[in-house]
Amino acid sequence: MIIRRSTYNRLVARADAYGQDARTARRSEQSAHNEVARQVALAEVRQADHDRTVAGMAADLAAAERRADLLQKAYDNAVGLDDPALDLGAHWQQRREDKPQAVKP
Repeated sequence: MIIRRSTYNRLVARADAYGQDARTARRSEQSAHNEVARQVALAEVRQADHDRTVAGMAADLAAAERRADLLQKAYDNAVGLDDPALDLGAHWQQRREDKPQAVKP
């Protein structure tokens, strides 16, 4: 099949345009892929920072609870709430005779 030079030049130009479009699409796709990879890496870094912060806060909370427990024990000792006689008095409270009775409707 014989074609004119002008037709051949148009076909070559169209093929070049398709090739250029394909290269542009490939670059665009690669840029999008790189952006997604960058966003994923950034999210992983943020998650690691968040995990470290949460772990630090949990350790601080545990330390604060230990200090509060020690302070409570020291307070109980100072005011005499750890006296074993108090436990015996609790049983007396259950069987005392002047204990008010709840009114049943």
